[in-house]
Amino acid sequence: MASTSDILKVPPEDKRLLRRRAIARGIDSLTVFLLGFPSGFFVYLSFLQLEESTGQEVTKTGPMVLYLVCTFATIAAVHCAWECLWLTWFGATPGKLATGLRVVDAETGRRPGFMQALRRSTDLLYFGLYWYFCYPLLLPFAYLWSKKRPAQPWDARNHTKVISVRAEDR
Repeated sequence: MASTSDILKVPPEDKRLLRRRAIARGIDSLTVFLLGFPSGFFVYLSFLQLEESTGQEVTKTGPMVLYLVCTFATIAAVHCAWECLWLTWFGATPGKLATGLRVVDAETGRRPGFMQALRRSTDLLYFGLYWYFCYPLLLPFAYLWSKKRPAQPWDARNHTKVISVRAEDR
């Protein structure tokens, strides 16, 4: 968990960017869902096929629990890979590119490196998992939660920040 000292080391976020960040996260969440759910279903079918071929139960809790575990694990893996690669290669995910935002290292101002982007992605899953469950219902809560923080925990912990690349915001 990000400590108070981690959050205080990172410069405060520009609060004008919060709405655009929420829209960008929505675009990225939808993309991850569209990639993750079908992939999770294929992982689930693979486990069922394994069960049939070996004659042993893969799970004793039932197929619905297996489906949920496969789907959520796949969504988490897709999220981490998707966000990490986009941040490393382009400095932004497709949602952030569409809204004119970039993620940069707070100290150098450059794109985050691979490990920094991976840690940021996993921390986002840890601290911001609400984005993936009941997204439309929790969006107002997430927005209010974000407004009261000097920096998001995943940015503070990994020494990154989100900046605008639009000329009118500079």
